[in-house]
Amino acid sequence: MNEQRQVLKRLAEDIRLRGLSQNTLESYTMHARIFLEFSGHRPIEQLNTEDIRRFLLHLIHEKKVSPGTVNVYSAAIRFLFAVTLNRTLNYLQIPRQKKHKTLPEVYQG
Repeated sequence: MNEQRQVLKRLAEDIRLRGLSQNTLESYTMHARIFLEFSGHRPIEQLNTEDIRRFLLHLIHEKKVSPGTVNVYSAAIRFLFAVTLNRTLNYLQIPRQKKHKTLPEVYQG
């Protein structure tokens, strides 16, 4: 079993140990897998905040995903690093995206 699969298996175990939902388990493992694939074949222990920032910027500028989607990726990656890999990150360097709010249109008939 390669390193990436082992880490994703451990991630799933950590999610189950915390009693998080099946949807969270599926979402976090999928998003973490996509991040690890984006990072190429670099050893996981070499990945850092800059790799995360580069990936999130790729999602925003190249893939043009919504702020909510970026935040889900960010949450999954933070969980991966903080819980599964037991690594401290500078979370100020990995900000959450602000969701754009729109006011409802008011019908004046």
